[in-house]
Amino acid sequence: MEPKNANDLLNSLRRNRWNTEVIVVNCRNKPIARQAGKDRRVDLITYPIIEDWNRNYLDRHQANLMKVAGSGYLIDLSKLFVDDPQTLKKRINFLKENTKNALKRDIPVVASSFAENAMRLRDPLGLAALLTLLDIEEEGALDMISTEPYRIIENNRTKLKDSYIAQGVWVIKDE
Repeated sequence: MEPKNANDLLNSLRRNRWNTEVIVVNCRNKPIARQAGKDRRVDLITYPIIEDWNRNYLDRHQANLMKVAGSGYLIDLSKLFVDDPQTLKKRINFLKENTKNALKRDIPVVASSFAENAMRLRDPLGLAALLTLLDIEEEGALDMISTEPYRIIENNRTKLKDSYIAQGVWVIKDE
């Protein structure tokens, strides 16, 4: 989802959390990033790459909010498909800094090709190769592509069951 402001985010989460397996928020400004970072209903957070390279929203404070809430960071690898070497260098540095901040605080990291159609899909080893540009080892890269997304989906499917009440609270026998 791409909320316009923090209130729009809260309304969307209220409407969609129990009908959706994975909630991803694209944080276009800092207030949205902060709200998404502290909300437990958000699974993954991603940040657009903007022209003002100094306005990176996954800073130390944001990473701490995400850690407490249990949110993960989503890497948009489609941003690496550009022709201009200077733009590519800036984008690699932007993604590398965000990934470093997330991994430093043990935040789950998921990588995606953000494919808009079947022709833009990439195989897992191809995505892992792209992640090496961000100084991520092959084993860690493959975890970001397969293990982490699977873990998030399994966890959320468990929460969507009728017997789930809250974290650590389940209905054992319904009479």
